[in-house]
Amino acid sequence: MVREMNLPPGVTLTRVADRSLSDMLAAHEIDCAIIARPPTCFLEKHPDVVRLFPDYVEMEEAYYRRTGVWPIMHIIAMKKAIVEAHPWVARNLYNAFLESKRRALDRILDPAVSRYPVPWLTAYARRMRDLFGQDLFPYGIDENRPTWTQMALYTHQQGIAHRLLTPEEMFPKGIMTKVVI
Repeated sequence: MVREMNLPPGVTLTRVADRSLSDMLAAHEIDCAIIARPPTCFLEKHPDVVRLFPDYVEMEEAYYRRTGVWPIMHIIAMKKAIVEAHPWVARNLYNAFLESKRRALDRILDPAVSRYPVPWLTAYARRMRDLFGQDLFPYGIDENRPTWTQMALYTHQQGIAHRLLTPEEMFPKGIMTKVVI
């Protein structure tokens, strides 16, 4: 059963299925959008569509230094029945993701081989490693506690979650709390 969001006073939800956020921005039907990828109208240099914060990189870095919060992009989930029937699967999946991450970071941080045709990419990646620490993308509840806590607060304030959750409540108890990725 899907529960409707408990939106704060003054906030309304309008479901739109027949046009994209990009189309709505370009047509002035919405004032802004917070999305993972720049909308097509922005990439195509629509004259009325710009970044709200042109210095977003500096602002995001300063916010991370101040709060320790960095948005989590993906969560890997597994059915409880699979873990119960085959407890080794969770650890093996976790190990596979660790190895994949290690290889990806090794490739991007290696200045000897140009795998990506982007100037200064290795220098930028090293700078990000220095900012975030040795592990640019840590896995786990404790490793991401400030981000989980902030996400829980925002989802509750915005009416998405019906109550304020702790990071531990977001994940199953036992082995999964140790191997959350």
